[in-house]
Amino acid sequence: MPPSGVDSSKEAVTLTEPEHVIRSASGSLHHPRRHAAASTDDYVFSQLIPYIGNKRKLLHLIEDAVHLTGCRGGTFVDLFTGSTVVGRWAKQRGFRVVANDWEPYSHRIALGTIVPNRVPAFAGLGGVKAVFETLDRLPPLHGYVSKHLCPENDDHPDLERERLFFTRENGERIDAIGERIHRWSQDGRIDEVEKAYLLSALVYAVSYASNTSGVFKGFHHGWGGKTGTALHRIRGRLALQQPLIHDNGLDNLAFRGDAHDLASRLPVACGCRPEIVYIDPPYNQHPYGSNYHVLNTVVLWDKPEFHPSFIVNGRKHEKSAIRKDWRTERRSPYNTPHDAPLAFDELVGSLDARWALVSYSTDGNIPLRDLLLSLARRGDVRIVTATYKRYRVSTPRMSDKPINIEFVAVVDLDAPPCPDRVPHLEHEILQHEEDALARSED
Repeated sequence: MPPSGVDSSKEAVTLTEPEHVIRSASGSLHHPRRHAAASTDDYVFSQLIPYIGNKRKLLHLIEDAVHLTGCRGGTFVDLFTGSTVVGRWAKQRGFRVVANDWEPYSHRIALGTIVPNRVPAFAGLGGVKAVFETLDRLPPLHGYVSKHLCPENDDHPDLERERLFFTRENGERIDAIGERIHRWSQDGRIDEVEKAYLLSALVYAVSYASNTSGVFKGFHHGWGGKTGTALHRIRGRLALQQPLIHDNGLDNLAFRGDAHDLASRLPVACGCRPEIVYIDPPYNQHPYGSNYHVLNTVVLWDKPEFHPSFIVNGRKHEKSAIRKDWRTERRSPYNTPHDAPLAFDELVGSLDARWALVSYSTDGNIPLRDLLLSLARRGDVRIVTATYKRYRVSTPRMSDKPINIEFVAVVDLDAPPCPDRVPHLEHEILQHEEDALARSED
């Protein structure tokens, strides 16, 4: 079935010269109440982790871009799958999905919720219902998470020494569930997809119950911070729910690797030349590996060494307990304005697919003209744009520019290059931004 709000009979948009930049008029496919991750029965949005840059509010833009290609099926490669929302949307839309990300938590979510077309059998453990009941009944376990990421006493935490990522009660539940999942895996009682399915549920539960605003580079000072926000989830009992699965009847794949490596060998990795490659690289300086380090610790269960307190010898030390492997194994060139343009140019230059869709913003590390030139050297480029309110931590910390333009570039990789069109494309996108800013000030 198509995603909520999508007209599956809608014809592919046909553009005539000079309509190379289209302002999307489609309504959002995401409705905050109907698609709340904790309660919705919509596969695309169910148990979707809170994630900076995820495209749940911009799926209409991607929908419009896909219609420009005319593709109604085939292989859809999501090179930077992140929260997996775009991959899920493509799967529900009828595409065979190949999802990739080098962050372990993202790969596990994709392997557990995009690859399978039915809920895993868990034949060695009595079925999926028995597995979730077993995990729910486990006694508390004082282990790595409760020792390093939680206070000793939930009612009287030491805010000057202890990490408060989770209540101790929930930390001991994470320890118990994590240990049991990894023991089942080591004993051969669950396969990799079954393990990923369980870890997908655990990753969402960990995100939901965390004493954060969704990012793990820090935690609230006290439960819920000064205002005691969201205590129902932070202090509530952590519980796993079975992730929803959608059956597209196709052989979906999940890879954990460098997008550049996969891009250079798409036909081999996918078993065919993909119809669409969707590219959504990091926009800014904040690495996902440090923002979501706790999620990686949960899926890897490798227990990196940290002092239980963030005060060592009278000084603050590793307050957020950020694991260090992202620096050596997963440092992204897209997080720096110096490296991002060349990395993007190399990525686009290596693609072997029918169409490329590229999500980006007027606020990204890659200058707009550089990005458009890289794309225009590969084929015919058209753009779908939408106004987007910028991410803000709080109202008092409002940015100078409250909105930006999010866009999806649609590149026909079989068409002749169009570098001469870049100034026009750039002008139209920036004009859209100028118009939107003027309206926001009215």
